[in-house]
Amino acid sequence: MERIDDQDTRLSLARLWRNATVRRQALFLTSILVLSIIAVWIYSHVSSERLKEQWLDQQTGMVGRLSATDPEAAKLWIKSLTASEPPSSEALERGRQLMERYGLTSELEGRWLPVIGGYQSRTFWTLLAGTVVIIGIIGLMLFLEARIRLGDVRRLAVSLDNSVKHNKPMAFRIYGEGEMGLLANGVQELTIRLQETIEQLHRDKAFLKDTVADISHQLKTPLSSLIIYMDLLREGKLTTDQAAEFLETCRRELDRMEWLTLSLLKIARLEANALEMNLNQASLIDTVRKAVDAVRRLADNQNITLLINEPINPIWLPHDPQWLAEALANVVKNALEHSPPERNVEIGFEQTPVFVRVYVKDYGTGIDERELPHIFKKFYRTSPRGSGVGLGLPLAKSVVEKHGGIISAANHAERGTIVTITLPLHPFPSEFAFLTKL
Repeated sequence: MERIDDQDTRLSLARLWRNATVRRQALFLTSILVLSIIAVWIYSHVSSERLKEQWLDQQTGMVGRLSATDPEAAKLWIKSLTASEPPSSEALERGRQLMERYGLTSELEGRWLPVIGGYQSRTFWTLLAGTVVIIGIIGLMLFLEARIRLGDVRRLAVSLDNSVKHNKPMAFRIYGEGEMGLLANGVQELTIRLQETIEQLHRDKAFLKDTVADISHQLKTPLSSLIIYMDLLREGKLTTDQAAEFLETCRRELDRMEWLTLSLLKIARLEANALEMNLNQASLIDTVRKAVDAVRRLADNQNITLLINEPINPIWLPHDPQWLAEALANVVKNALEHSPPERNVEIGFEQTPVFVRVYVKDYGTGIDERELPHIFKKFYRTSPRGSGVGLGLPLAKSVVEKHGGIISAANHAERGTIVTITLPLHPFPSEFAFLTKL
């Protein structure tokens, strides 16, 4: 299938010849031309033979009439007809003068000469009929070709209309070369993109509906608690310790609401490509340490040990330390929330010439295999345990993908979950161009 070139709008002979319609018409016209040449040759041969026969019959009649009255003149006429040498100019002049006496000149109409008149009439009607037949065949061919092309255009238009209005797949497709093939290919790509856009709009609409419902549900609980606590504090019937406890609870609920709002804003900005990553060569080990420090207090409160299995050689790769540290902190925090006390959470590295893997391994209860494909969805929670609302892993996924990496999760043999983050050691070409400007 030929592709459309925006820079080349000329219809060259080579591009024109790739059109199947042009090739068919050229083949048909060539066939008509060859058949016409053959027909003209056959007609010329047959007509000349017939003219020769009529002329011989006429000369034979004249010789017969002369032989009845003057046999010697008849013999002389036959000798003149069969003479191989052309007549002399004197003989032509004498003959012309003699014929003019009887009105036989070049101005004599063909109808007075039966041989010439018949040949003229036969040639005229034969050529006229042949011309009409050829024009009719060419017109019929052009009509059928136009009907086929217009039929394809109409079916393509109807299929496009059904695809746009009813979101149906293209029922009619054209696979061929030439401008019609280019048009059909463009229409098919347009319908595919329209369908993808419509489907994406439906998904976005459903996601927005679910997101609003989830946000409302997540905010409803802390707001209800805040209203109750504020009403109790306003009544002034609480002791000092109770008031301090209620205020501390209100503070935690407000912090939770703030974290929820900021996390949603971050994910929205990442998914809308409204946030640029400052990809610079930096130490991945330092970034991991920064992420671990952010959640170390949580680990100490749960009596869980964080182990970093640092490699012997430093690992440098292009990444945004701030955002990647936040993504790693969310992964480690998720592992801490699903680990029993007095156990370990391990962070390790695996490096190849192309990429580096960072894994976070816990020894909790693991994740049901049916739930593994969904844990990176927003607001998805495998269990009510933990203080999260299902935004940490989706945020980590968005950040990792912004770095050109992949994040995945699986259960390991030692009963627990291992989350693996794979990052490229070298930037992609587009990212490399961006880095050279920094």
